[in-house]
Amino acid sequence: MTSLVKTSEKLKYGVTGALVGATAPLMYTLVDFNLFHGDKTFSAYLRDVVLSSPENIITHVFIAGSIFVVGAVGVLVGKLREDDVMHQSEILAKNLELERSQAELKDLTENLEKKVVEGREELVESSRKLKEANAKLLRQIEIQRKIAGNVPSLLALLDANMTYVEMNEYGARQFLGKPLVDILGHKCYEVLGGKDDVCIEDCAARKAFQTGKEATHSRTTEIKGRTVVTENKSIPVKNAEGVVTHVLQIVTDATARRKEEDELKRRANRDALTGVYNKHYLNLYLENEEKKNINDKRKRGPYTIIYADLDNLKDANDTYGHEAGDILLKKMSQIFQDNTRHEDIIARVGGDEFVIILPHSGPEEGEVLISRFKRQADEWNETKDLSENLLGLNLSVSYGLGTSIYGTDLYTTIKKADSFMYRAKKDKKAVAGQPADAPPAP
Repeated sequence: MTSLVKTSEKLKYGVTGALVGATAPLMYTLVDFNLFHGDKTFSAYLRDVVLSSPENIITHVFIAGSIFVVGAVGVLVGKLREDDVMHQSEILAKNLELERSQAELKDLTENLEKKVVEGREELVESSRKLKEANAKLLRQIEIQRKIAGNVPSLLALLDANMTYVEMNEYGARQFLGKPLVDILGHKCYEVLGGKDDVCIEDCAARKAFQTGKEATHSRTTEIKGRTVVTENKSIPVKNAEGVVTHVLQIVTDATARRKEEDELKRRANRDALTGVYNKHYLNLYLENEEKKNINDKRKRGPYTIIYADLDNLKDANDTYGHEAGDILLKKMSQIFQDNTRHEDIIARVGGDEFVIILPHSGPEEGEVLISRFKRQADEWNETKDLSENLLGLNLSVSYGLGTSIYGTDLYTTIKKADSFMYRAKKDKKAVAGQPADAPPAP
């Protein structure tokens, strides 16, 4: 396309130059012929005028040569015109390309400005939402801290090195008696006074780390000069891979609850009037001892059992009222408790009947105790400090003794002691001239 344009430009200007060069002498010849030599024929004019002399021939040759010069000039002008056209075409193309680039740049700039504005607005909105979320989160954290700080328990977070990461102020103050600055960043057993290992062997936090499951332990400790029973519940905190990274400790003061439980157990196992064990507890004790006796390779024993029965309880109640019977039962129980060991069992099994079990004791120990019981009862009868209407009240008890040799059934021994007690009561009434009671059931 470019080559064709170049060729046409050269041809056009070359032909134009040649025509101009040829037209000039021709016009000169025609004008000269018409104005000055019209009386001749044109052929005669050419022969007589144009070619008549060397000067005229040179003139016309010069004029003919001018045709070549003018043609060459035309070709040169065509070349220059061609270059100019091509240059203008390139400039036009570049201008068009520049205009397109400018238009594209304008579009990009406008789009970029639009996106910048939109992005700025989104950023401002996101920043606003983030501030609101942070403020809400901070409020929630503050509320949670206040709640946790006043929960009547110790709440603590331990890392895998058994180091305290977080703890509520109440727990630090009430359970450890230390400021948080002396707790956070320190290992739990260091804070609790341990040395090279965790505070106690069955530490619930250590179990939670090892097993990945909740664990608990209980311990008795001194807090601010008082003995406190604490319960520790440790809950594992796992990451996305299921690895325990932290443990949440919840330590509560279980002293009051433990006392209530102990009191409930005591009430369930104790006689309300005398404070000694009741028949329910005696049966549990006998069952447990019988199981041990069966399962142990070495037979347990011996056991000495004292069966005691308060004399004339009904007469005391009928004569002085039930208050009198209660006084005798309480005093009788007190004498038993004052003269027996911690491991001995004293149980009230009826209205006026008691069973005393002396583990690892023979009949001699039982006889000594019965003698002591009788002596102290007699001393009380002589020195009792009662109201005037109760001065005639006396404490009298009948006793029976039985000994369980190694492996002997304790129930059988109790029945034997009961039988001896009944015989002693019968003999005592015979001496006093009173009718004997019906014998006990076999």
